[in-house]
Amino acid sequence: MSFDKGNSLDCLDVHAHGTSGSKRWHKPATVVTVDQCGEKRIMKTYPLLFFPLSYCFRLLARHEYKMLKKAEELVFTPNQVRWNANGGGGVCYQYLKGFSLKELQENGEIPKEFFVKLYAAVQQLHQTGMVHLDLGNSGNILMTPSGEPKIIDFGSAVLLKHLPIMSKNWARKKDLLGVLKLWYRFDRKRMPGGLRNYYRTHYKKNLYTPKRFYKALKRSLFSQQQEIQSFSPIIGILALFFGLLMLLSLL
Repeated sequence: MSFDKGNSLDCLDVHAHGTSGSKRWHKPATVVTVDQCGEKRIMKTYPLLFFPLSYCFRLLARHEYKMLKKAEELVFTPNQVRWNANGGGGVCYQYLKGFSLKELQENGEIPKEFFVKLYAAVQQLHQTGMVHLDLGNSGNILMTPSGEPKIIDFGSAVLLKHLPIMSKNWARKKDLLGVLKLWYRFDRKRMPGGLRNYYRTHYKKNLYTPKRFYKALKRSLFSQQQEIQSFSPIIGILALFFGLLMLLSLL
């Protein structure tokens, strides 16, 4: 394996950070590796498939690499980010000790100030000119052994300067609501009342992933009480969903 800084790595653990052996074909593989100095690293690679899928996955890998490099200097994001030039391409960065909130759901206690720090971290990320757009996913937030938050998986991240003016506030709001979603889910008793009420009022379930989009479309199309008017929101969902896909492909 060749990286832009030259170290070769050997696979150590294919179940790192909550990944599992039974993966879907379109999902990237995330493994823990160890370099020649004995230091652990995370390597994320996308599937090697036929054209044009291979080209699309390479674009996704390149996009995540650029976003990680942009946020590399922040204390709550991965650092020592490198590009894997082999095959379909991939991303490598320093191993992050800790567990995802998804893994801590059944076992583990959330520190008192954890979500306060996470909320502040996301605001700092926005100040660098970037939005993450997938912070409601509990697998994308890690807690270190010292109780500090870390944000991973920047495949959906976008630079604010590439968004239309009217979409920038929406994107920032989506990130902050993602944090509030996790806060409400994991530590609502210590969540400030104002933020709790704001979350209940403004949070809407995300329809912009293929799986949720498909389910929403299926419910609309095959409902027994479907009426002609029901096609109006479907058109809106279609336009927004494919518009976001086109936007990401241009970044």
